[in-house]
Formats: sequence, structure tokens, C-alpha cells
Amino acid sequence: MKKIILNLSFFLVAGSLILSSCKKEDEEDDVIAPIANSGDDIIDVALAQGFDSLAVALTEANLVSTFQGDASGPFTVFAPTNTAFETLINSNPMWNRISDINNALLTEVLKFHVVEGKVTSSQIVDGDFVNTLSGFTFKINTSGSVTIDVNATTSTGIPVSAVDVNATNGVIHVIDQVLVPDLPATAPTQSIAQLAVAAGLDSLVVALSEANLVSTFDGSNGNFYTVFAPTNMAFVNLLGTNSAWNRISDIDNATLTAVLTFHVANGIIQAGQLTDGQNINTLQTTGLTFNAMGTTLTGGSSTAVGISGTDNFATNGVAHIIDEVLIP
Repeated sequence: MKKIILNLSFFLVAGSLILSSCKKEDEEDDVIAPIANSGDDIIDVALAQGFDSLAVALTEANLVSTFQGDASGPFTVFAPTNTAFETLINSNPMWNRISDINNALLTEVLKFHVVEGKVTSSQIVDGDFVNTLSGFTFKINTSGSVTIDVNATTSTGIPVSAVDVNATNGVIHVIDQVLVPDLPATAPTQSIAQLAVAAGLDSLVVALSEANLVSTFDGSNGNFYTVFAPTNMAFVNLLGTNSAWNRISDIDNATLTAVLTFHVANGIIQAGQLTDGQNINTLQTTGLTFNAMGTTLTGGSSTAVGISGTDNFATNGVAHIIDEVLIP
């Protein structure tokens, strides 16, 4: 079995990391001694607790400063053990050490382990999708032991082996495997707003403009979204439900905004992550329910809305095409 060669060891001096060359000989430090109350930031705690591979990975991706110092965060970090990184390295014959991993991929992988804000184990809700700094989401299950599902095809969840390791700028939960998001084969170049135009979803584009929501989905706010995007015919059918509506601009702004935000969830939720009966929280107060058997959505006053296209990736999210307008 290949061993992870750690090029660097870390010593915190005057608020910075001094690097020197070393090789890790064993993985005994995977046994985490929980810290009840720490006076150190996330980087300090990671070093003190022996997350050497994570420290190397953060350095390779130039992310150390992101989690260093009390002025940063707070963040919730799902921290893989050294053994977890060894398993990741063994998964690719081209990788012998962390520095062999493509920097862009490594950065995405690491951001996939971090959530904005401090989320302790008592605040985790069973079955919720967790929005990470990468934009991609994963699902946490708390029934029985705490586990993570990256996608719906995962037969057994990834164990969370320790929780609530406190830092001054957040909290660390320890996991036994490196989480890898299901990245699109080709990096997207268009925002959700541009994707809607390119895909010919003219009615959706008009609706977003009427509701002053274009800037929300043009990528300028730095957020990631999942959009269930109705077709043009879906909007035609919507107008047909009210004799006072001849065009989208006839719909009052408050109603139109409520309808459009009912089609949007925070974070990137891919079709492969959805299981039968999965609830999806929207920007509205009510949620949607996914039916994997019939690939339909239900929610609000809508029933069995068909999903005709999935996983259309944008720079700031993903769009799934649906056949009707959802009414909250």
C-alpha cells in the first residue's frame, strides 16, 4: 500500500506556519482526543490534533489563511483523518502524495468539507442537505450513527467518528473518508441566468426580469443555487389558470416572486443525490418532495410535476427542467 509522503510539517510562529520536510511513519494520531474548550483557531486545532494530511492539503491549495485567525469564519469543518487521505491517494495510481493531486480539484474537494457558520452536532437535522463552500451539497443522516451521503447511490454512509471539536472560529467534526463531489465533466462557463437564455427558457427569463431576480442568479452574489426551471409551455399553462393574466407582466410582483423562489433551493443538489420521498427546502417557507420512482416533484398546490431534464450545470449552480410551474 502506498504511503502518503508528507512534504511539510507545521509549526505556528508569530501567527504563521513555518514549513519543514518530513515523512509520516504511522497513523496513530487518527485517534482524536476531543477538546471541550479550545483557545485556538481551526488551523491550530487541526495541527494540535494531528491532522497532518489535512494541513498539507490546505497548504497545497493555498487555503490555510482562510481558516486561520479569529477574524475568519466561523466555519464548520468535516475533517478527514490521515488514513482517509491515504485511502484517497490509493484510489488513483497517478497519486503518490497530496501534491500530485490537481490543484483545482484539491481546492474543490477541500471546500466540499467546509460549511459557513458554526454548526454543532445538536444543530444537525436528519436528512438535511448541507451547503458547502464549494457550492455542492451532501446529506447528513443522524438516525442511529451520524453518517454522510454524498449521493443517493451510497450504500452505507460515511461515518462521522467524532463531533464538536471546538475552535475559536468554528468547530470540527471528524470523518473517516475524504468527501469528493460529483463534479461535471466539463467546467460550466455560464451563470444560471445565462443558461436560461441559452436553453431557450424565454418565459423564465421574462419572469425573473419582471420580479427583479436576474441579479440573484447571474452569479454576482457568490451564492450557489438549485433551480427547478419551468418550460415555456409551463408558463403558458400558468397564464391559462387566471383570466386576468394574458402575459407574465400581468401577474402581481409579490405573487410572481413567491412562485419563482419556490423553484429554488440553496446549494447544488444533483439528481443523483435525490431519493424517493426526499424533501427539498426552497427559498420559500415550504418545501418540495422528490419522487424518484416517477421522477416528479410535488409541493404546494402542485401535484406530480414531471422532471424532463436534469443536471444542467452553471457557474453558480444547477438547473433541472420541469414541465409545470410550481405554486406555493
